[in-house]
Amino acid sequence: MSTATLIEAPGTPRRTRPTLRGLAAIVLAGSIAGLVVGGLGSRVAMRIAALAAGDPAQGRITEAGATVGRITAEGTLFLILFAGLGATLVGTAFYLVTLPWLPARRRVRAVTFGVLELLVFGNLLVDASNPDFTILGHPLLNVTLFGSLFVLHGFVLVILLEPSGRFIARLSRAPWRARLVDIGAILGLGLTALGIVAIGAQGGSSDRLGWITLTVCAFGVTVIDPRRARPITIPALRFVGAIALALLALGGAWTLLDSVTTIV
Repeated sequence: MSTATLIEAPGTPRRTRPTLRGLAAIVLAGSIAGLVVGGLGSRVAMRIAALAAGDPAQGRITEAGATVGRITAEGTLFLILFAGLGATLVGTAFYLVTLPWLPARRRVRAVTFGVLELLVFGNLLVDASNPDFTILGHPLLNVTLFGSLFVLHGFVLVILLEPSGRFIARLSRAPWRARLVDIGAILGLGLTALGIVAIGAQGGSSDRLGWITLTVCAFGVTVIDPRRARPITIPALRFVGAIALALLALGGAWTLLDSVTTIV
């Protein structure tokens, strides 16, 4: 059985077939971006927001139960692991699902994916019902800090794909290490499935329908052999998937805009 699976190798033309080690590189890039930007970046953003809030906010309790201005090793480690793991699962899954509709040029793809992350998931952090934006005293700064994490995470994930691909290629030169990479990629598929489930669970019924449609289209586009498919098959999947992604992005943008205007 060949190593063809669900995703194309980073840095290769779109017309090439998917490879298992290409998936491994994406999982690696997503893990690094999730832990560094999603985990550590969240801690840095919270610290900046606490410092900017000044003395009146110090010692107050946030919605998550943290004390403003107090830094603990346990809290930092928990945030890095919790937020980092969540960003890894959801971010990697989102990239795999949206890849067929992203631009081919790396930097344009990175910016586009980062903006998509903000539009679709930004309301998870930028929530008008969260009193922390008022407690910390500078709503516009806080919205900018936490909103930028989504854009930065998406950008870093895409930029890391090429070096991750080279690392996986070097690691796979020995047969036994290549087997380990393949096993890791298969495990990554399972974690990605969890990420897709988590994405679908966070929205309403219309959002779930959109995610199911987009996921099915992405799966079809990446695994169907164009030489054996009917002429209309892949173009139809690309069109339907593009509509589903556009609706999800527009819906998320509207919710995000409403939250931002309420907070600011």
